[in-house]
Amino acid sequence: RAMLANRAGSVAPQESPPAPDHSFTSITTADALAQIRADFPMSDPTSSGGVVIIGGISGLTGTNVVLAADAPTLNIMGLVTENLTSSNPKDGQPAPGLADSWEIAPDGVTYTYHLRSSAVWHDGMPFTADDVIFSIDAASSPDSGSSYSTLFNQTVASSRKIDDQTIEMVASGPMPQIIFTTFAFLSVMPKHIWGDVPFADWASDPGSTGEDPSRVIGTGPFMFDSLDPSTSVVTLKKNPTYDRQVPTIDEFKFQVWPDQTAEVEALRGGEIDIVYGTLAAADANALKEEPGFHVDVYDTYDFVFCGFNLDPAHTTLFEDVRTRKALAYAIDRQSIVDNIVLGYGEVAEGSQPVLSIAYAPDRVSTHYAYDPEKAKQLLADAGWIDDGGALAKDGQKLEFSISYGAGSPVYDQIMAYLQEAWGQIGIKMTPSPVDFATVLLPMVSGQNQNHDSDIFFARLSWDATADQSAMFSSSNYVGGINLMKYANPEVDKINEEASRTLDEPARVELLIQSMNLVNEDLPALILYFFKVAAGYSAKLNNYFPNPGSDGIWSLPYVWIAS
Repeated sequence: RAMLANRAGSVAPQESPPAPDHSFTSITTADALAQIRADFPMSDPTSSGGVVIIGGISGLTGTNVVLAADAPTLNIMGLVTENLTSSNPKDGQPAPGLADSWEIAPDGVTYTYHLRSSAVWHDGMPFTADDVIFSIDAASSPDSGSSYSTLFNQTVASSRKIDDQTIEMVASGPMPQIIFTTFAFLSVMPKHIWGDVPFADWASDPGSTGEDPSRVIGTGPFMFDSLDPSTSVVTLKKNPTYDRQVPTIDEFKFQVWPDQTAEVEALRGGEIDIVYGTLAAADANALKEEPGFHVDVYDTYDFVFCGFNLDPAHTTLFEDVRTRKALAYAIDRQSIVDNIVLGYGEVAEGSQPVLSIAYAPDRVSTHYAYDPEKAKQLLADAGWIDDGGALAKDGQKLEFSISYGAGSPVYDQIMAYLQEAWGQIGIKMTPSPVDFATVLLPMVSGQNQNHDSDIFFARLSWDATADQSAMFSSSNYVGGINLMKYANPEVDKINEEASRTLDEPARVELLIQSMNLVNEDLPALILYFFKVAAGYSAKLNNYFPNPGSDGIWSLPYVWIAS
């Protein structure tokens, strides 16, 4: 009826479609704890007390998680300082933290968080909404020294206290990432401890360096005891009044070792109980056969890849997608997984890893299976011809180098294999090992915009949002990790739409579309999705190093067999 002409001959306007309803209510803390019990086979303790020691090869950068960007500090101090929301240890999806639950309004931008009324600071002071609002101010202030203040401010438009147990956040638009932002980047700090300290002075405060344990106060299952600067040993004590799962063990220590070999030998010698995240495949396989140890292997969000420099100011070797595809078809990625990383990986089909909500290998449009003859044909189609033993086009030889982090025997083996495989189809590649901390890390963290490698090789990680725009959207060449200088307007458009789509099935479809476009353009060749191995003493019960969260999320449940 709305389309019938009126007497003046005009058309009556259509009624506006109803606004989409983005309303959502999360599970509660009680629901989350019950889910953990359902997902992981927890046993009842037959003994209590004792100390658990985990090894590492790099120490903490401090004791203030707001200032941290490294995994050891975030993970270890995350047992002391809780976030507003947390992650489900099974799949990394959002879960209650200091927020007992939250609701999203129909507008998709207004979030109401109901705080855990039973939470108490380690010094006995009550936890309230004032602490959360104060922590939002810290996270959003560039003066605090947080590495994530820009991202936080891009995501969260405003916040306010409703009452002592309720706060409201308004997102800058309908986006699923705000929930991930609050657990990844909003560590809640005690206002009564830090409220009088200017944000610019946080880095030097003895509560950030660990020199004054009385200022290292959180609400978590463990309480900070000490950080020995001479040995880098961190000691945490159990929080006997924790309102969720009170730890069964009395103490937890984190101890740094010179290298992976020393760390594994310390595990064998009983000096430490857990090696997680730094356990090499060969050591993991050996420990599996030794009595007194367990080895668990898990999928992760990590990926190992070669990124092609597509900036013509540096090189034009990889401008033709047929050249990039030839490089992909010329290598046997399954052989790399089987024979070099010894099964601790999965050949990547597309860019979405196994844990991703958008993992869909059956939906990937092109599979780059090992086919050296096809690789040769693609090179010929792209105009590369044999010029006396080397492929060349317009006077330019198909020769390049790969920059990769030095010091990894596994990476050295991968480089040797790539050099041989590409050499068999007429391509000369020279491995170029560099210091990861000073060369590659500033690049992949967005600190150094001089993307001057022909190809760079690295291991990076996605997160549980499945959003890959940081690497594949053109706006992230500067300040992001689009180190290839890849640009596809259609990919940009789909990624932007996905970032504003709260309906998960619809969002997954967009992410798969984006993945297939990127997979066809192949700006980066992902070799495999990384698997993590954790080796630990058989005397530990209820230890589940599932990287859906991190390797120590289950410590409050751990008990030591007597």
